[in-house]
Parts: sequence; C-alpha cells; structure tokens
Amino acid sequence: MSEPLIFSILFILIYIYMILASVDFGAGFYTFYVTVIKKSHSLFRPLRTYLSPVSEVINVCFVLFFAVMSGLSTDLTFRYQTPLAFSGILAVIFILIKGTFFTFAEFFSEDSLRGKICLSGNGLAGILVPAALSITMVVSEGGFPGQERGLMTFITELFTNFYFWTVIIIAMISVLYISAVYFSGYGRKIHNEELSENMRYLSLMLSIPVLLASGLVFLGLEMQNPDHFSRALDFSWLFLLSLLSFLVAVTLIFIKQKYSLAFILVMLQYFFALTGYGLSHLPYIIYPDIRISDATVSIAGQFWFYGLLLILSLLAAGLILHMKRVMISRNQNYKRDHDL
Repeated sequence: MSEPLIFSILFILIYIYMILASVDFGAGFYTFYVTVIKKSHSLFRPLRTYLSPVSEVINVCFVLFFAVMSGLSTDLTFRYQTPLAFSGILAVIFILIKGTFFTFAEFFSEDSLRGKICLSGNGLAGILVPAALSITMVVSEGGFPGQERGLMTFITELFTNFYFWTVIIIAMISVLYISAVYFSGYGRKIHNEELSENMRYLSLMLSIPVLLASGLVFLGLEMQNPDHFSRALDFSWLFLLSLLSFLVAVTLIFIKQKYSLAFILVMLQYFFALTGYGLSHLPYIIYPDIRISDATVSIAGQFWFYGLLLILSLLAAGLILHMKRVMISRNQNYKRDHDL
C-alpha cells in the first residue's frame, strides 16, 4: 500500500507545483515584460506585490518533488542518475538566478538600468524553470542514454529530439497562459481594470498557441514512444474533458468575463491532461526499463477522481488566502499613504 500512496502524493505534488509555479513564474515574466519592454508601471506594482511569498511555496514543492522522485527506485537513481541530475541541477540554477535577481531588484528603482536588468533576469530565469523540469518527462519516454554513456551524449541526443522541443514549448506557453487567466481575475479583485483587461487579452491570444502546442506534443509522443501514444488513446475521454474545459474557459473569458470560474476550468483542463498522461504512462516510470507493480496501477486508476476534490480544494484555498493577504496589504499601504 505504501507504493500507491507514494505515487498518489507525488501526483498531487506535481499538479500543485505546476499551477502555483505557473502563476508565480508568469508574474515574474509579465513584470519583466511590462516594465522593461512596454514601460508601463501601472501594471508593474500589483504583479510585483504578488511575487515573493509564492516563491517560497514553490521552492518547498520543488525540493519535495525531487526528494520523493529520488527515493522511488534504486534502479531509477542508479541507471538514470545523469539525466535526472542534469534536469534537477539546471532547474536549481534557474531558481537561484531568479531568486537572486528578484532580491537585488528590491534595492533598485525599476527605472534604473540595474533595476531593469534584475527584473529581466528574474522574469527570464523563471520561465526557464519549467522547461528544465520538463526534461524528466521527456526522459521518461525512453530512447535516451542512461548513466553509462555520459552527460555530453545525453545532451546531444536531447537537444536534437523533436519530442523534447514540443514539451519545452507546451511548458513555457502553459506558464504564460495559466498565469494570464489567473491575473485576469486577480486584477478585477484588486480593482485594477487595466491589469484585468490586459491579462484577458493575453489569455485569449495565448489560447490558440496552447491548443497548437498540445497537438504538437501528441505528434512528438507518437514519434518518440508509439506504445505510450496508443495507451493514451485508451484514455482519450480524459483528454476530451481537458479540451472541453479549455473551450468553456476561453468562452467565459471572451464572452462572460467570469475569470474566477474560467481559472477553475483551466485548472481542470490541466488536471485532466496530466491525469490522462500519467495513467497512460503506467506501469512504466521510464520506458521500457523501470516499471511499477500492477496493483499500484489499479489503485492509481481509482485514486485520481477522489484526489480531484482534495487537489482543487488545496489550490483554491492557497490562492484565495494569498489574494486576500495581498489585498489587505494594499489597503494598509493605501491608508498609510493617505494619512501621510
């Protein structure tokens, strides 16, 4: 029973990390884009206010994720130490760069050259973290050298792999899309209609690339691992639910402008997609060398539905509490400035 529990916790951790990281890294990237590229400071301050506390949550999730991943299998750690270490170290480097630039950005004016450099480093490094973590997803499909063939061979094969680039594209676009939808509602909650409208426009603009990138991922998966692709077709109903959630979310953003409900549907969109991918990947951890027991596969297939309510509840509670904290902070700052 311990093995299914470990994989269930790992799944929940990956999903929560994906949503929280997307919001935080997207905020960092949009802060860089708005301040350095568009030079519009009215959008800068609410996004910058959001950044710091969420980063701490994301770093904890990141450490837990790799700690659990490393302990799943001795074969996994020993035979695929090089690719897993490469992905983890690369992600840690980007996280450290992001955090360092953000810390220094607090000491410089956003109008100064040093301030703009720090904001650029924070935004660009953050968007590269999910790309680095996506390497483990690519490696899990098989076809890459293990420990015995060395790092340079692995890097060469990785960067010449079509599936790798499709995963990188969907990871980076998803970060921007998820955060844009979230900040559409966030802007309305803090009564910043300019932020809300700009994020609404970005959400709609990014929806088409998200759809196209999803199709490219399936094409890349078919080329990289036909067996997994055929298994994914058995769970096509989950991917259809993901597509339906996506279409309803875009409709709500475009016509109804109900951003909170749209963001819930975006969370469902990625939950169904991740669940379909995960269940179709079982029983393999890495094709075709490392697999888990059939009993774990059976329990995992039953678990995902019951985990849905728990996952969405945790995400909603965390994001709502953080939004309220930011709003309270903004009100206190307004009252202090008004008294002055």
